[in-house]
Amino acid sequence: MTAQYLLDQRVPACELVTVGLAEPAGPPAPVPGRTGRKDEEPAQPTRLLLVEDDDAIREGLRLALTRQGYEVMGEATGSAGLRSAYLQRPDLVLLDVMLPDIDGMEVLRRLRTVSDVPVIYLTARGDPIDVIVGLETGADDYIVKPCQTREIDARIRRVLYRYRAADRRDGDVYDDGLLRLDSPQQQAWAAGVLLPLSRTEFRVLDRLVRHAGTVQHFGTLLAAGWGAASPGARDRVKFTVSRLRGKLDATPVGGGSIVSVRGMGYLYRSPTTPALPPSPKPAAASTGYGHTRALHDGSRAQDRAEER
Repeated sequence: MTAQYLLDQRVPACELVTVGLAEPAGPPAPVPGRTGRKDEEPAQPTRLLLVEDDDAIREGLRLALTRQGYEVMGEATGSAGLRSAYLQRPDLVLLDVMLPDIDGMEVLRRLRTVSDVPVIYLTARGDPIDVIVGLETGADDYIVKPCQTREIDARIRRVLYRYRAADRRDGDVYDDGLLRLDSPQQQAWAAGVLLPLSRTEFRVLDRLVRHAGTVQHFGTLLAAGWGAASPGARDRVKFTVSRLRGKLDATPVGGGSIVSVRGMGYLYRSPTTPALPPSPKPAAASTGYGHTRALHDGSRAQDRAEER
């Protein structure tokens, strides 16, 4: 019930902190032949969430992927898969489209409001239109069943490589006196307060801020945030920008500093940028989101006060 409430409130998964109910009895026993040096510790396996309603297929894939070195969790329904993706934070989700309770595409739509975890559709629906629609809903890849485990493994590795390559990109520090971005650390501060951003949210904000005043197209933001160059999957960008606006609204930067450009994408307009001289034409009705709307309303209020 708690997880469902948090999902309905669109609380980002990156802001959740999970706490165990009991402390472990003690440190694990040392492995013979190991000195305990950090560089000798085995790498953590990639954690997958498999959402598949067919018990036989789910178990068969779980065993096959486990043999490939993955740690695999399984869920049989869309609602259970959504909660697990939200709470367990897997590295990647394999999602069937035809599920008994919630359609897989609806599961992904809801998941994208709270998480940017990579998702690959794994489904028997192989019509070209289904593939196009699936990719445009925000999936990172689309695999048609039946398929070989080696193909699934290759697709998983390719998607994760794109995500991790984006995490490794170099950068420097941006600071306009109000907003500070540390690209190597992927951290952002507004008026000296650390913003709780996911890695994807930071990358999208970083792209917008470093190209302030210039429209960033959906495909460009998709490539910056997820390492994908496709111009599709606009909903993914829109959900991420919506979360960014909500977080910036609580700061002096304001959510309206990210301005929508219909049919194209978004641009960042710094609140510290000097306002343009007023136009001699009559002012239009108040429009815009958050910050920009407040600027227009405040300007007109000041004009009325001066007239009085």
